Amino acid sequence: MSRKNKHGDRLPPFVPLFRETLKSLAYRAASFGARALFTALRGRLVNNNGHVYLSQRDAEEELGHKNRNDIANWYRELEHYGFLVKTVAASLGVDGKGKATHWRITDMPTRNGRGELELATKDFLRWDGVLFEPHVAPSRRWNAHKQAALKKQNPGLHVGTTVDSTSVPVVDSTSVPPNGGSGCNGESISAQLGGTNVQPITSLATGLPLTKVVGGAHCEHEAALRPQRRRGRAQGRK
Repeated sequence: MSRKNKHGDRLPPFVPLFRETLKSLAYRAASFGARALFTALRGRLVNNNGHVYLSQRDAEEELGHKNRNDIANWYRELEHYGFLVKTVAASLGVDGKGKATHWRITDMPTRNGRGELELATKDFLRWDGVLFEPHVAPSRRWNAHKQAALKKQNPGLHVGTTVDSTSVPVVDSTSVPPNGGSGCNGESISAQLGGTNVQPITSLATGLPLTKVVGGAHCEHEAALRPQRRRGRAQGRK
């Protein structure tokens, strides 16, 4: 595109970008690759708005970026934010040659089928604030700030259940078991339980039977040790 300045001299070809477009929230939210692609498409606009096209192969050469996944994402991103509107979808021609998608740039006027000039729609000024999420895996790491914003507005499966780790069981340390005394006067657990097949715990540890003597304070195994003690005393006297 070329125009004459106020002195009548013809200016070299240039690509016009409106300040309203550059200052819009949608343009600031767009990635740098999408902005570069938008500038390249504006360079293809010469009285043909609604039929502006740039194939992915040509975009690779013009932008110096050899990854079609990124370019496909940038096209979708410009469409998401309202800078582009698809008018003709890509197709394979009858001669076997592919035809690129045709676009309408929304910040420029367009001529309809009757040749009448229609004003620019500027769809990007009505952006709803929803950030663009890539449909195809990008070749480079996506912007971390935008990833965090996407997770915030669309938590989805990222939301998990929370467990209160501070809750602990409360144990009354002042409570003591009944019959807390030790020694041979203690009562076996089996004495408190019913049934005929219950065996005292002490008999498993010492091998000696332990039964409660009614009306007495000594255990049966202690009585068995008395003869041994008497022999020891007699030997000591001799």
